[in-house]
Amino acid sequence: MRAPLIAISAARQTVDTAFGPMPSTVQNMAYANGVLTAGGRPAILPSSATIPDGALDGFDGLILTGGGDISPRLYGEDPIDTVYDVCDIRDDFEIELYNQAMLRGIPILATCRGMQLINVIRGGTLVQEVSPDRGHWQDNPAHEPWHRVQLEPDSELARIARSLSIPVNSYHHQGLGRLGKGLRVVGREGDVIEAIEADDASLIGVQWHPEHMVDYDEAQKALFVDLVEKAAAHAQSEQLLQEQYS
Repeated sequence: MRAPLIAISAARQTVDTAFGPMPSTVQNMAYANGVLTAGGRPAILPSSATIPDGALDGFDGLILTGGGDISPRLYGEDPIDTVYDVCDIRDDFEIELYNQAMLRGIPILATCRGMQLINVIRGGTLVQEVSPDRGHWQDNPAHEPWHRVQLEPDSELARIARSLSIPVNSYHHQGLGRLGKGLRVVGREGDVIEAIEADDASLIGVQWHPEHMVDYDEAQKALFVDLVEKAAAHAQSEQLLQEQYS
């Protein structure tokens, strides 16, 4: 059977080119590396203003990635001065990716901004600025840990990490506020929510960036292995359904 195909969301940025400034798809290679290391096939999806009805047709898993801030309009607030890099096109595109993944039962891994977006989609809010003295933006290399996250014993994440406490990196100035419907907190650093899971979906959201630690930490690599394994199971079930009704 073919290796599962994993969709990876990407930022939309204006980039200087030979044709002048052009809207472009921008994503670092760490996510693709994580998927390849875990045995999957990565495909980066551009945030287009026109969203195809079948944007996830043929895909077996979805990664909602990190990046700039989500528009506070989506959770009913005005932006404060530190909100940056808001892109309405990306917000709308990734919301549709999430909705399509949910309809298809496709497993989701959401990192940093991706976790925050899921919380907002489900009716939650964000803290627009986590207190700077909490130290959630590290100054050492991204593959090195910055603090530890305590995990709930009965969580999927604890099973995957094989631990109740894992070291993580940290690059976020926002965090989860009111929790969205159907979500549960499975990881914290103090009172900062660091990980969530869903009651009604194969979904894991983490506030850190495991993609940068895949080659250095087995627990972070295991997140990608778990996604690819779940994606393979989804692909197999879809194939069996097609064979049954063909």
